[in-house]
Amino acid sequence: MLKFAKKALLVLGAIIVIGALVLLLYQYTMSTYSLKSMVAAATAGNSSAALRSSYMGTVQGLWLAAGVGVVGGIVLGLGIGIPSATFKQKYEARQAQAAQKIAADGSAQPDRPA
Repeated sequence: MLKFAKKALLVLGAIIVIGALVLLLYQYTMSTYSLKSMVAAATAGNSSAALRSSYMGTVQGLWLAAGVGVVGGIVLGLGIGIPSATFKQKYEARQAQAAQKIAADGSAQPDRPA
């Protein structure tokens, strides 16, 4: 069960982080276009409402991308931090391996000289 949860969180976290990077890249390209439109609006003497709305859209998009990136980082960190097996599973595997080694040797006790 832990292996499934670990893999699921790793994949989900990686997808979210990649999505945040894509969103940041999109906001970067839109901010350059928005910057050009803001400069055009400012030089043309248009109302400040258009200037303010384009600026706030850029800022809100960057906050959204940063928030998605933080959530993706937390999910990815949880996926990295979850162990693939519990202590009990590891202990039982070591005990089974020791039992196989003893069975392969042929005896449970080493021979003592008489």
